[in-house]
Formats: sequence, structure tokens, C-alpha cells
Amino acid sequence: MAAPTDTDSDVVLVDGVRTPHGTLLGSLADVEAVALGRTAVDGLLERVDVDDDAIDWVALGNAIQAGIGQVPGRQVVVESRVPNDTRATTINEASGSGMSAVSLAADRIAAGRADLAVAGGFESMTDAPWILPGYRTGRRYGDVELKDSMLYDSLWDVNLDVHMGEITEGLVDREGIFRVAQDEYALESHRRAAEAIDDGGFDAEIVPVETNGETVDTDEGPRPDSTLEDLAELPTPFREDGTITPGNASKLSDGAGAVLLADADAADEHGLEPMARLVDYATAYRDPDRFNEAVGDVTEALLERNDLAVDDVDAYWINEAFAAQAVYVMGRVGIPREKLNPQGGAVAFGHPIGASGGMLAASLAYQLRDDPDIERGVVGMSIGGGGAILGLLEAC
Repeated sequence: MAAPTDTDSDVVLVDGVRTPHGTLLGSLADVEAVALGRTAVDGLLERVDVDDDAIDWVALGNAIQAGIGQVPGRQVVVESRVPNDTRATTINEASGSGMSAVSLAADRIAAGRADLAVAGGFESMTDAPWILPGYRTGRRYGDVELKDSMLYDSLWDVNLDVHMGEITEGLVDREGIFRVAQDEYALESHRRAAEAIDDGGFDAEIVPVETNGETVDTDEGPRPDSTLEDLAELPTPFREDGTITPGNASKLSDGAGAVLLADADAADEHGLEPMARLVDYATAYRDPDRFNEAVGDVTEALLERNDLAVDDVDAYWINEAFAAQAVYVMGRVGIPREKLNPQGGAVAFGHPIGASGGMLAASLAYQLRDDPDIERGVVGMSIGGGGAILGLLEAC
């Protein structure tokens, strides 16, 4: 194990929470996005022994904003236990929204503009409405086409006018990634996720969600009984002769997650015991049709910036947008499979677009706190439009 990274970072992660993952039209279907965000923020602050008015800033990611109402991050603050005069910012950077919120909060603290900040994200893909572009001027004749905002606002590259899955089929072609490799990766993700749930691996980080008189406190999605034969029968919606299927791509889902970041001295003054230190973060961008490859770029850049070898990191919580992307990054960077998403990933749980950064950051923080063999971890994801973002955390 390499020595702790020598940086000037004084930003610590005090605590984190996440809601369960709800599948599309699943257990969280009746909970609106803002309510999911409020549940995460309130659940976080209920765990932390600090006055609510000590929070200087709230940064929350949200990607599917059609019909959600004005400044959804601010809505979460107003509906939560945080005082209404707390400053708030909403970040929309597709899949990177939640992680970008975390990085912006870290920057704000490092710049001395905040001592304590809540950061994360929230998303209800189930609640995304259909929209009628161009209809304000009316139609005199002919059919009217509805657009699905869940697709258009989060899963569709507008610059290229193509689905992110179709772009990933291009990665498969360039890199020669076989479908069986993707399906095998997906099966292992489901197996790890189910095992972690059964072992109570997520119990400490999950904040329950109340809906229709019931309490949802367990992740939906993992299917450990699936087989390679089952996956082989699934259709390939992006190309007739493609490799990407509903079984080896991230699920559509709902959820929220939030972490409390603080200046280390401020945390000490408030009597807070941090879980981890946010050492550094990095971003990378390429042409939109190479967004998958940006994850490899940013992983290599983050490790190089901090003088780390691949094996110096104990766990990589990198969002599984597509199993093909995960297979590519493992091969390019040399990440051992046992270190990549050790408790399963979005192929099993789902990827609530703007929420995943906050949810993954909370999960890694708990692993750093509870697992003595995990001292350093990386967390992040690709970003639609050609980008990627990763953060580096170390146990305190």
C-alpha cells in the first residue's frame, strides 16, 4: 500500500446517506424527485450532530428537469430541515450531476467560502413527463409527436442526435468487446449486489423512503438468478446486430444521495468525526462520440496527479453506465475486476441519472469507514456529451 497522498486538501467527508434504488415504475414510483432529494438531505442531517443553520451551502444534481419546477435543488432546501436562507445551487450535468455537485462543494470549501456543505443529487426517472416541442405555436394539420423527457434530457446525445447506447456500440466495435464479456460482467454485478444486500452491506447508508403508508428500505433491481443463457436471449435495441441489451446496461431507476463535506478544522470545531478525506478530483472531456473513453482518460489523470499506481487504490466505484464501458476501462487502465464496484453497480441497481454521484460517494465513504482493508477509493462516472469525473477519497 502506498503512503497517503501528499496534498493540501483539507476537505473531509463527514457522513453520507442514500435512498434505496427504485426500479422504473417500482417501489418509489409515487415519490417525486424533489421529495427523494428532501429525504436524503433530511436523513443526512438527522445523523450528524450539528445545527442545521451551520450548513453554508447545498449543491444538488438533477438531470431530468422538464416539468419539475423552478430550481429543483432550491425546492429541496425549502422543503427540508435546512433553513430557507441557506444558499443552494442546482447542477445539471447529465450522469455527472451529483459528482459535479460534490466537486463544486469541495472547491467552495477550499476557497474559504463555506465551512460545511451538503452535496449530492436526486432523480425520479419514473416521474419524467412527455413533452411537446414546438407546440406553443400550434399545429394546423398532421400528427403531433410526443418526446420522452427521460430519454431526451438524459439518455440522448443531442449533438449527435443518437442514444448513448448507440454511441457505446461504437466503442464495442473499436475495441472488439464481445457480448459474452459484457454479459459475464453484468452477471457478476448482479451477484455482488445481491450478496451485499443479503449481508446488510448497505443498511448503514440507506435512509428509508415513506410512500403510500409503506417504508422502502431495500434496493430493487439485482437479479442474482439470471444466467448467461437468459442474457443471451435479450434483444439489442441499438443495433440489429449489436451487443448492448437491457441486461448489460444500467437500469432506469429512481433515487437520491447526499454527503456532508466540511473544512477539516471546521469539522473539528463542531466535534464531527469524518469518514474520509476528499483528496482530489479530476475531469476529462473528448468528442461526444467518445464519452466512454473519457472515463479511462480521467482515471489515468487522477492517478497520475496523485502519484498513484492502479493497485494503490483499493476500490473503484465507477458507475456502470454500460457493462461494455466497464470492460473497456478495466482493460485499458488495468483495474482488477475484484476492485471495480465490489458491491455491484448500476447494471444491477440502476442509474438514477443526476443522483448517482451522491449515492456512490456515500457508499464508498461507508466502505472506507467499515472495511479495514479499504483505505483509498475512487468514485465517479462518465458524462453525456463526452466527459467523465472522478473523485479520490481516503479513510480518516
